[in-house]
Amino acid sequence: MHLHNDKIEALLLDNRFVDWVLNPESRYASYWEAWAAESETNATLAGNARTMLQEIAMEEEYAGADMPEESVNALFGRIREGIGRPEKTGRMKPLRWVAAAAAIALLLAAGGWLLFRGEDTSQPLAGITKEQVSPEVVRFNGNSGSQALFLPDGSRVILAKGARVSYSLLMDGSKREVKLSGEAFFDVVPNPQQPFYIYTDKMVVKVLGTSFRVTASGKEESVAVSTGKVSVYLKGQDLEQSAASIVLPRQLCRYEERLDELVTESYAGAFTQETELEKLKALTFEEAPVAEVLLALEKHYAIPIKFNATTFENCYITLTLGNESLEEMLKVITRTIDASYTMSTYGILIEGNGCREQ
Repeated sequence: MHLHNDKIEALLLDNRFVDWVLNPESRYASYWEAWAAESETNATLAGNARTMLQEIAMEEEYAGADMPEESVNALFGRIREGIGRPEKTGRMKPLRWVAAAAAIALLLAAGGWLLFRGEDTSQPLAGITKEQVSPEVVRFNGNSGSQALFLPDGSRVILAKGARVSYSLLMDGSKREVKLSGEAFFDVVPNPQQPFYIYTDKMVVKVLGTSFRVTASGKEESVAVSTGKVSVYLKGQDLEQSAASIVLPRQLCRYEERLDELVTESYAGAFTQETELEKLKALTFEEAPVAEVLLALEKHYAIPIKFNATTFENCYITLTLGNESLEEMLKVITRTIDASYTMSTYGILIEGNGCREQ
């Protein structure tokens, strides 16, 4: 029962699933329809999560404000009745579900289709600046196998089945920070001015640029390095004041619960995820409509990009999308078509006068 509820929660916190349920023109429709068709279990999970989202959508009186806890509990009571679940389900009533419900209600009120948390959106926000922190995005792999995704900085991640990561929509802070539950393989783009941090339940991993695998499943937490090096320390410790464990290639650093400390040892296992990364070929466009390129960019980074298709219908561009950061690609595209872009809590807005008909 707990595992079932955890999976439903992961779906509710996945912006792509929320978009599929709430947006009739969702670009993720084919993905989730195929996922639901894989098994009866997936179909049941999708149906139950969809029911919850649709119930929350009906609570329009709470649009733009946090939903009171008692109202959320009453709402979930009605949801349980609708999907035939018993009243006492243990993990169906934690406060974290209250926060998730409020976040989804806020999303609905804003008319957006990207799930974020921890941001006050009661007033319209202008473009995000470097001093501000953009909202959090949650990605969950509900596939039967692993799944590849790209982060806004150009780093690549292979998520194992059931794994979940969350990160800043734009990764625009002084640090690039990712929270991980489950197992994932990271190929991080080097940027000494903006170090990369991964947080698990017990560990913090600091990276400058390397490839490695992190496991954070139940009591097992470890980091195995393929290339480069990382520093690992326990949560609650000061990296600058404590002796962090430096993990080199072909080494593994694991959390030893009995000793409550980190243990580093040699690693002779394989990194099968590296083969999957090699299959992620760059996207090449030759005199392609800019709308096609922007839609590919949106899917590439899982960030909504809004633009007027009619305005830019005569604009064409030639370029290759590799492991560049989102901002790098936006600069190239907008300079080419004489346009501008704005980053905000709702994603990317492209504006301009369009191109002359060729």
